[in-house]
Amino acid sequence: MKEEELQILKRFFPAAAVPMVVEAYENARFHLRFKRPRTTKLGDYCGPRNANGISRITLNIDLNPYQMLVTFVHELAHYTVHVNNPGKRLEPHGDEWKQTFAQLLLPYMKPEIFPEDILLALRRHLQHIKASSSTDQELARVLKRYDAQASDDELRTVEDLPDGTVFRLKNGMTLQKGPLRRTRYECKSLDNGRTYSVSGLAEAFPP
Repeated sequence: MKEEELQILKRFFPAAAVPMVVEAYENARFHLRFKRPRTTKLGDYCGPRNANGISRITLNIDLNPYQMLVTFVHELAHYTVHVNNPGKRLEPHGDEWKQTFAQLLLPYMKPEIFPEDILLALRRHLQHIKASSSTDQELARVLKRYDAQASDDELRTVEDLPDGTVFRLKNGMTLQKGPLRRTRYECKSLDNGRTYSVSGLAEAFPP
């Protein structure tokens, strides 16, 4: 790996995890790209487009190091399932992916890599693996504590707001908070009048 590539990994991942990330990257065959923030996903995996193509993993550039690592392992599990099951059509987050994700994540679950509160949440997460860390509300809350901008005084999420509050999402959409439906809130857009299902952990800004 080139020195400039190594410095990029050191910038985005927990320091103690970087050697393992490098090993995973060098032992596999995919492009790793960091993208501007996307509101609908933290990262993604795209398989090769032809027999001689190469897979691609992308990660949102604004993730904190711990969220970045969990998301990387999530997408690496997709890559590994694809490589180990050529030609098979499998559920994206089926049993094969869940088993692979758990196997790949376990070596990273050390106190020198993750803080204790994240380790505890990850252990619980692995008992009932969901499609992503953002759909595991407990894990998502713990990971969000480590966002660079987070503090008890300034970071507010949709679930913190009283019903009826008008707020703005990171993507600029202005909404009014509505009732909770399972784990998401029905919020009415003041821009187009439509109703959207919004995660309770989405960051909420003044309109």
